[in-house]
Amino acid sequence: MFGQRIEATYTNRPNSMGQRAGSALSRRLLLLIAAAVGVFLYWANSSEIEEYTRSDGRVIPSSKVQIVQSLEGGIVQSIDVSEGDMVQQDDVLMQIDDTRFSSEMGELKQRHSALTAERFRLVAESNMADDLAFPEDLVSTNPRATRAEQELFFTRKQQLARELDVLNDRLSQRQSELAELEAQQSKRNKMVEPLREEVELATNMTRSGVFPKIELLRLNSQLAALEGDLAIGEATKVRLRSAITQARSEIEVARSGYLLTARQRMAQLQLELAVVEETLRAASDRVARTMIRAPLRGTVNALSINTPGAVVAPGQPLAEIVPADDGLIIEAYLRPTDVAFVKPMAEVSIKITAYDYLIYGSLTGRVARIGADTITADDGAEFFKVVVETDQSYLGSANDPLPISPGMVAKVDILTGRRTVMDYLLKPIRRAQYEAMRER
Repeated sequence: MFGQRIEATYTNRPNSMGQRAGSALSRRLLLLIAAAVGVFLYWANSSEIEEYTRSDGRVIPSSKVQIVQSLEGGIVQSIDVSEGDMVQQDDVLMQIDDTRFSSEMGELKQRHSALTAERFRLVAESNMADDLAFPEDLVSTNPRATRAEQELFFTRKQQLARELDVLNDRLSQRQSELAELEAQQSKRNKMVEPLREEVELATNMTRSGVFPKIELLRLNSQLAALEGDLAIGEATKVRLRSAITQARSEIEVARSGYLLTARQRMAQLQLELAVVEETLRAASDRVARTMIRAPLRGTVNALSINTPGAVVAPGQPLAEIVPADDGLIIEAYLRPTDVAFVKPMAEVSIKITAYDYLIYGSLTGRVARIGADTITADDGAEFFKVVVETDQSYLGSANDPLPISPGMVAKVDILTGRRTVMDYLLKPIRRAQYEAMRER
């Protein structure tokens, strides 16, 4: 019996060891499952899933679409772009015939250069310059005007010189006459005093009977004549001095008149130049506007003129350009049940159905406006209108953009919130629990 117990003990030992090994494996498996569940619960509570409200929409014309017009109108000479072309700012879209405007501007340029040449002449005359020189570019622009002004400069210069020569000769003559007269007067003054003394002495001698009376009369006659010549000479000196002053004044008047004419004309010329320059700027702008240019970088959405030779009315729209650097406007239509969590400035993903988004990608944007009330469609369906602005107006790259035109259909996904995976998983349970508690 003791032997049987020993045998039984040895017989049961392997089974006990197997049980212990199985128990350890089970514990490890349970720990692994618990760890996995814990990791899952942590991930489910920390990881978020984005929630989107989806709707259909379409591209609508934006107020930012640039309408290109011609201010003056005219005849279309050439069209340099086509619809759908990508253009840079200031690229030429089309050209209006500028013959009339160029002719007007050419006439104004000639008028301006002629006035400029005249101004150079007047400046030289105002400075009493001896010569007149023009800039080379002015001579090449209007050689006829510069030549005419140079001839007029020398003509007026010679005329002034001749007039001054006559006046200077007259002044010199009067000065010579005055100098000669002053010499004569000096000589007479030297003669008159001795003659007076001689007359006085002869008078005394005549009273004494020593000197003949007839000789005294002759001496008095000589003294009277000499004093008369002195008086006439002094009067003549006054007249000559007055003539000299007048001659000098006439010389100054001639010079002043020459300068005054130049300066008065200069003042008038400045006004004329200002008017011509302003008119020339306007004419230059008109010529420049015959080159119809893109006001900004963008895509040519539409051309209202397609054939050269067409007549364009002033202010007529010629082209529409969708800005490349601005966003598009997407009009989306949301059901009333989907609009509750849509907020202004919410992030939006837009897929243009004309382009495969798996190949060309999608646009991003934000909600700009949400309609205040529902709109009823023709089929009776009600919806809210939501306006979305995109971050760019094209798909693809900036160097090779895919244009997007008004009217294209879009799929719009509006981000309405984020929730954890656990919230998403528990949502059906919570809904069922809520509905079950409301039942009788």
